[in-house]
This record gives sequence, structure tokens and C-alpha cells, in this order.
Amino acid sequence: MMWSPATDGADRAAASLSAVPSAEDHSGQALVKWIDALAVAESGNRGWAIHQDRDGRNYYGCLQFREETFRYFATKFHLVQADEPEEFMTFIYDCSLQKRLASRMIRDNPANWKHWRKTVERIGLPPGTP
Repeated sequence: MMWSPATDGADRAAASLSAVPSAEDHSGQALVKWIDALAVAESGNRGWAIHQDRDGRNYYGCLQFREETFRYFATKFHLVQADEPEEFMTFIYDCSLQKRLASRMIRDNPANWKHWRKTVERIGLPPGTP
């Protein structure tokens, strides 16, 4: 099933904005809340979401990872054991795995929020980002 940005976009944007944590939150919990808000804004928090952008590339799961990005970071952080590139696709729809991956990405390099640049323009930067 293809996800469309028009699908209840106003509801998703409002929900994500209300879920964005304040800077006073504990950094670990604040990042979890921010990633949850990101997932709501990206896909309505739907793990099975697939979106094909105007560039023809597919984005998968609740955080709308490109296959290449997911594979690179999942391998870098040793979150997925797969010998073949196709095997990564069996893991890409796991929303909790995508959220753990996003958390590791942001903690490793706060500038990694740029993978979700357009959405971050709407919900704000991750906590602790200068």
C-alpha cells in the first residue's frame, strides 16, 4: 500500500507538533519523544508505509528510510545482521528498529537530522541540537 502525503496530513502535522518535547526534558527521553513525533509526521507512525517521491525513489516504514540509508546505518551500528542487500528489506518495516536506528544516528552525529530535513522544518530540531 502506498502512503500519500495528502493522507490526513493536517492531522499528522498537528499531532507531531504537539508531541515535540521541550528542551527541559531529560535528553534521552526527549529524543525518544522527538523521534515519535517524527514518525507521526513522516508516516502517521505506520511501519508498513511506502512512499514514492517525485524522484522515483521509495521511502519505507514509519520513518521513511531509503533502502540505502537504512542499510548503511543499520550496518554501521550493528543493528541488523544480513549478508545480502535484499535481506535488509525484511527489517526495514520494523518501526521500533527504525526508531532505535534514528536514535543512534542522532546521538552519533546530531546533524543526521538532515535525513528528515523537510519534516524537521515543521516539527523542529531534535533536542540538544545547536
